[in-house]
Amino acid sequence: MEEIINWLLEDSNPSVKYYTIKNILGEKFNWQAENKLKKHILQSEQVKKILSLRDRAGWWISDNYSFNPLYKSTFWQVYFLSVLGATRELKAIDRSVRLCVKNMQSETGSFPSRERYTGNLICIQGLALEMFLRLGYEQEEFTSSLIDFITGIVFRNDFRCKYRGQLKCPWGAIKVLKAFNLIPERLRNPVITSTINKAIKFLIRYDIVEANYPRKKTRSPHWSLFGFPSGIRSDILELTGALVDSGCEKKNSNLKNALKYIYAKKDKDGFWKMEHSLNGKMLVDIERKNKPSKWVTYFALKTLLKSDYVRFKKPGD
Repeated sequence: MEEIINWLLEDSNPSVKYYTIKNILGEKFNWQAENKLKKHILQSEQVKKILSLRDRAGWWISDNYSFNPLYKSTFWQVYFLSVLGATRELKAIDRSVRLCVKNMQSETGSFPSRERYTGNLICIQGLALEMFLRLGYEQEEFTSSLIDFITGIVFRNDFRCKYRGQLKCPWGAIKVLKAFNLIPERLRNPVITSTINKAIKFLIRYDIVEANYPRKKTRSPHWSLFGFPSGIRSDILELTGALVDSGCEKKNSNLKNALKYIYAKKDKDGFWKMEHSLNGKMLVDIERKNKPSKWVTYFALKTLLKSDYVRFKKPGD
């Protein structure tokens, strides 16, 4: 395992290096070391390429602030920058975030889709909230309004989606749980905690590997294919990671089977491959499909270690 972690710590992917130090090795940064790593993230190939395509006014592709074109619009570039580890400290990102909020957020706090797949889709709300929290906007009014909208719609509809025939949507629940996991403890209230518990209760109730959640159609062919970033879709790894990050009971049989499945997916050298990719759909590609992936390996290893499914003795322990 030490060889795998050393691979994740290589300078070639400063985002994965930063997350590995923080979330796998559990090291605390002093502000100088953290700032140095964050500067390396901003200088990484993917981040620089995404930012280079940004118009001076703060948008990508067109000034139509929406979720479409899917994975190419301004919203998606800001989202991808957030998961790569960029923050609001970069003025270009802050300006684009505020343009998205101004042009996309409704009076209710939601971010409705007005073109393809119209309405306040729960998966999109979760993605938007995740983006704001990762970028450092946890105490902004637009973030609080979005949290209030999500807790309200979950209370009323319990993750139901009109595009699933009003059945509960696991993708939506996963995106919401991932986002709510990022809310600092000091900002959580009973309503937020209730929303987290609703998502956990729904997601843990069914066989995760088989994805036997209520549905009208066959399960997504991407469900068992690990990839990064996942976009609006989800997979076994993302769901399991969200449950483990939420502190879900590790003895649950559905969670244990999912962890076993994730562990079994590593190759003979101990790495996980990028099996599903948005390359070609995004403005800037990330890693190569069907090759060992630092991103997928990081998420798989973090989930397995945090759940105690596998253990690693850190140097010095």
